Amino acid sequence: MTEKDPHLRKIDLHIHTPKSVCYSDGAATPGEIVKAALSAGLDVIAITDHNSAAGIEEVQRAAEGSGLFVLPGIELTTKSGHFLALFDLDIPIEDLNDFLDYAGIEPGGHGDARTVCSDETVVTLAKIHERGGLGIAAHIDRWPSGFLEAKISRRAKRDIHESEFLDALEITIPETRHEWNNGRVRDFPMKRACIQSSDAHNPEEIARRPVYVRMETINLGGLKNAFLDYEHAIRFPDDISGDI
Repeated sequence: MTEKDPHLRKIDLHIHTPKSVCYSDGAATPGEIVKAALSAGLDVIAITDHNSAAGIEEVQRAAEGSGLFVLPGIELTTKSGHFLALFDLDIPIEDLNDFLDYAGIEPGGHGDARTVCSDETVVTLAKIHERGGLGIAAHIDRWPSGFLEAKISRRAKRDIHESEFLDALEITIPETRHEWNNGRVRDFPMKRACIQSSDAHNPEEIARRPVYVRMETINLGGLKNAFLDYEHAIRFPDDISGDI
């Protein structure tokens, strides 16, 4: 948290573990992931392995007593790109595995980004909300897994962008944030909250693209409220470079 605003939390909501097949450091331990997050000054992280919840509990255990909050998450591969599903701190792992079944992810495909949800993307986003989660479009501007770069129609992309079950956009080009925030992107007039995240596939990448989120209480509800009030509650590093 910053010294001037104790509720402004430094977060990284897109972190993988060796449970993702494409993780680049298979020897990395949960403790090393937690240590990297703490060394970077993070207050909150989300563990979001590809189509898997298998790495969450061990990172949460490694973070016990450290002050680091670990949100459970999953990076889902849909027919229109990758999306983050985030859940509250105390959700049982059994519920997350049940959600993966509900989303149409076969157990044999857990951890593999090539495994695809059975439903259309807008239905998958609705299922995330049905199970109490938040849905974030991952790295929207990255080829080929961001939905903007997916081989789908412009109308389909707009339907995803306008879905009532899409809570935020994860961007990799921070200069575009205000365009998305203010509905000034051509063909995408709905105003949207934006974050950036590391999409870390090894401990060294954690916090390479952090964001600051004002949350009085650190939980999924606090994050949801920040997304709804993004103009005041979400700040990128350049916004506060002189304040921390």
